Amino acid sequence: MGLMKKIMYKLAGINEELELLYQERGFCEEYAEKYKALHSKKMSPMDYLTLADIYISLKKYSDAEEMLSHVNIGFSTDNTVKGVYLLQRLNLYIAEGKGQEALDIFVREQKFLDIFFSAPAYKRMGVAYYDAAAVTLAMNGKLEAAGRYYQLEKQSAEANNKAKLYPVLTNVHMLKAAGNDDMAEKAAAKAREDIMNFTGYSYPWQKEQFLNMLGDYMK
Repeated sequence: MGLMKKIMYKLAGINEELELLYQERGFCEEYAEKYKALHSKKMSPMDYLTLADIYISLKKYSDAEEMLSHVNIGFSTDNTVKGVYLLQRLNLYIAEGKGQEALDIFVREQKFLDIFFSAPAYKRMGVAYYDAAAVTLAMNGKLEAAGRYYQLEKQSAEANNKAKLYPVLTNVHMLKAAGNDDMAEKAAAKAREDIMNFTGYSYPWQKEQFLNMLGDYMK
């Protein structure tokens, strides 16, 4: 492994073994265990947030909650830690179907989150935030506001071809969360077609991942 690659992996908190595992299988139980082992001597707040993200994707919500409990958010908390923590908290509540809890956090932190995810350093994460905001609002019947965040997500995704499928899935998720089952069914059929025809996947497992996400949203 070249020196530059070693430095990049170190900054990302991973090693070559983890990178290769991710390329082959994405986030999985083995990845979570190896990540924990790699950081076992000292876990940083971002390490806990990374694990929370992994556990949410694996639907291990109690484990995700435990990881989030290790991150203290206060007046002096680093903005990066706070922004990522709030996003993961929203994602966890959405995954658990806790719409009111998600809305409470979103309303309280909306100004901070809007500014944070529009900053140049974090703009690439904007797609994930706008998705969470749109779905949170749709879950609580605030459809006009949800639509505004959905449009922001589409704009963010247009700048990155690899992110173009996310708004397609968000649309389905929003419609289903708002109780518009007929429209959700039509949107899901179109989304499935888009997923099958998309050619911008970085890893071979991503198509199946998107199909699984679509299935989860339609349950």
